[in-house]
Amino acid sequence: MSGWLRALGALLLVLGLGTAAVAGWHFTRDTQFAEILAAYERHPEHALFQADYWIAAARHYGLLALAVGSLLFGLTAGSALLGLGEVLRHVPRR
Repeated sequence: MSGWLRALGALLLVLGLGTAAVAGWHFTRDTQFAEILAAYERHPEHALFQADYWIAAARHYGLLALAVGSLLFGLTAGSALLGLGEVLRHVPRR
């Protein structure tokens, strides 16, 4: 059982960090958001620029939330399962 918990913990850790890295990479290279933001700043009262901004902002800040959330989840869940696997490894069986 402890081996499975450690393997699952390592898998969650790698998947969380990998997802955070990919989402962060896409977040930093989101040039479309910068272009739409510049157009929206020039014409903040125009409905079309405002709609484009909200759509681009949802994607941009969604990527940020995915990066932070997957980083926190991967580190927390992975380390908890790794720790539980190590504790169960040292506890004698009945």
